[in-house]
Amino acid sequence: MTIPFSMWRPLVPAEITDAPETPGVFEIATLVRTLLHVGAASESLTQTLTRYVETPGHLQSHTGGLYFRYASADDPEPLQTTLLDAYRERHGGLLPPAQEASDLPRRTFRHLKAV
Repeated sequence: MTIPFSMWRPLVPAEITDAPETPGVFEIATLVRTLLHVGAASESLTQTLTRYVETPGHLQSHTGGLYFRYASADDPEPLQTTLLDAYRERHGGLLPPAQEASDLPRRTFRHLKAV
């Protein structure tokens, strides 16, 4: 199955506004196209991508910046599953790094009193 992705674009607000207000799938990668995240927007690609940019710590910044591409789809979740399955097959069962990190339990820190 070939997914009709857009060209890669810088993940910046000015480029995100050109994405459609339709459901779809998207990929976020580094300058050299190392895939970091595969996402699905159930309502609006523009709104979902904007949340990724505006949420601090969701994606770490990389030298050269981050890039995205998208494909409109009426039902994006099955496409996201297909893309993630293909990624896992090529990478020994691992998820893309940003998704792998988001699935890890948060580490709790103990604060020690000064004696």
